[in-house]
Amino acid sequence: MASTRAFITGGNTGIGFESAKVLCQKGYDVTIGCRDDTRAANAVRAIKEGQPDAKIESVRLDLADLSSVAECYKTLSKQNKLDFDVLLNNAGVMACPKMTTKDGFEYQLGTNHLGHFALTNLLLPHLKEANKPVRIINVSSKGHQFGKMDFDDLFRDKPGAYGPLEAYGQSKRANILFTYELARRLEAEKQTQITVNTLHPGVITTELGRHITGGRWYMNWLIKAASYIFWFKTPAQGAETQLYLATSPDVANVTGKYFDNCKEVKSDGPTYDKEIAKKLWEVSEELVMPKIKALL
Repeated sequence: MASTRAFITGGNTGIGFESAKVLCQKGYDVTIGCRDDTRAANAVRAIKEGQPDAKIESVRLDLADLSSVAECYKTLSKQNKLDFDVLLNNAGVMACPKMTTKDGFEYQLGTNHLGHFALTNLLLPHLKEANKPVRIINVSSKGHQFGKMDFDDLFRDKPGAYGPLEAYGQSKRANILFTYELARRLEAEKQTQITVNTLHPGVITTELGRHITGGRWYMNWLIKAASYIFWFKTPAQGAETQLYLATSPDVANVTGKYFDNCKEVKSDGPTYDKEIAKKLWEVSEELVMPKIKALL
């Protein structure tokens, strides 16, 4: 009997690592994508120490570098691991200072959306050919409410246009728009066995917010103090909704939805604009796919 396979981007830390642990416990054959080989090896080792029979391995993946995305795909192809049952697009960065990816994209949009867009589209033909139930899960955030899709200045290059949290919000909005558009396209192709959903994992005590603190002692203190006032989730708690979407029979046939605390909720109004979603798809395709195809 074939293994149930899951691929998790950013599976070496935070909610990605917790998701990898749980899926291994459930008997999944898990591959984690990580840009740092040492951290990936440490994560694999940590899981195997707790679960000696865990089926887990890592592959190098830097979502801020399209050549790395292409190399990751080629590695998976050589391993004959392209027909995943679960694709968990989990990795992300938050509130970075203004910088760019290797391909010149604004770093948060490039990493959080465009890297995942490229990876998903590389895997998609194989997921379709597998002719089996597949769950694609895109981790977004309530932070999508902070940003808007500005196609005239997508990378916030105009003077004074860049704000770390607004750019983060745009990238998380892109995750949702991508989810809804992909769900519509799959439905139009009658690919009903493939579902795609998105989620807000919660406010979590992970290293994702490292750029917010900037190493400043008082910011770390304020975040610690806030954890006593607001409900900050642990990484294990933060992973619950994406694990629910990855494994629960309750959502086996649910697609094109946004979840919070394992319940379907509404994202904000403009995320349901089909024209914006279609344009984002077309712009994303134009930005990444020619480069990806040239690298394969």
